[in-house]
Amino acid sequence: MKAVITATLCVFSAQAVLAQTSQVKTAEQNKPFKRSFEVNADAEVGVLSNSALSVQELDDISSQSDSGIKTAAGVNAKWQLTKSANLTSSYRFEQQDYDEFDQYDLDLHQYGLDGSYSFNSHDLGVRYDGAKANVDGEPFLHFNQASAYYGHFLDPHTYLRMSVKTKAKRFAIAKARNADGVGGDVALYHFINNGQTMLMAALSADKENADDNQYDFSGYGFTTKVTHKFTAFNVSNKVGAGWRYQNKDYDEQTTDDFFEQIPSRDEHRNVVNAFYNLAVFEHVTLIAEAEYGDYQSKLSSNTYTQSVLSASVKVHF
Repeated sequence: MKAVITATLCVFSAQAVLAQTSQVKTAEQNKPFKRSFEVNADAEVGVLSNSALSVQELDDISSQSDSGIKTAAGVNAKWQLTKSANLTSSYRFEQQDYDEFDQYDLDLHQYGLDGSYSFNSHDLGVRYDGAKANVDGEPFLHFNQASAYYGHFLDPHTYLRMSVKTKAKRFAIAKARNADGVGGDVALYHFINNGQTMLMAALSADKENADDNQYDFSGYGFTTKVTHKFTAFNVSNKVGAGWRYQNKDYDEQTTDDFFEQIPSRDEHRNVVNAFYNLAVFEHVTLIAEAEYGDYQSKLSSNTYTQSVLSASVKVHF
């Protein structure tokens, strides 16, 4: 989750596509089996600037801008149970604390559990992702998602991953937006330069049924990303850029007054982002991130643009 409150649900859904990126293994990384247990952790602190503070899930679209402090900490544990079986768990906490507009402060807890089995360049797995979000110190959203996936190396450098998912989101205040949904995605990862460069493209489809049917929708999305690792002046660097598009078609609504049509909520989102990581020490990384989002809707009140910039220091072990 980046420093964009308005992208909360979109990012949660995208994680189902992207969460496996760090776990995809190139053929060159295959090694003789040795049972293992690994734990790694990180902590991050930095500053951020947001051009349009918003909580789109509540139709709270503000033209106010603000800056603040971002902090994060996380831990991951990986068990290599057998040569073919892996179990991975994770927890991460992120916080955005704005200087002036406290009502947009965000606390986000994310947790996940992934089990996979590999055989002959094939992977089968199940995954759970959960999140709890607080806005201005008050409970806002509880999100749960379960998925099953299949992955396969098409060749030593190209990995295909497909998944199906079921999800549920529950709001603390906006009960009418509580929803259950299903979806699926397919993602292609291609590694070049001995695995130092990764190209990724993914397609996704989702359908949600909410307690209030004006929030029912079906949608699709496209995500692409490129990352590259390199060494300059004996210092490790990593750069990346991505684009995310999401389209939502909401169910048409009418009133009882001569079946008057209610304005559609249909929307689409275009978000581009980039980052640069500089490993100044073995366990210390400087991170710069930029994101620009163009959020369009048939509801003029939900149409806006947003730019988010951040810089932080990350310590990892």
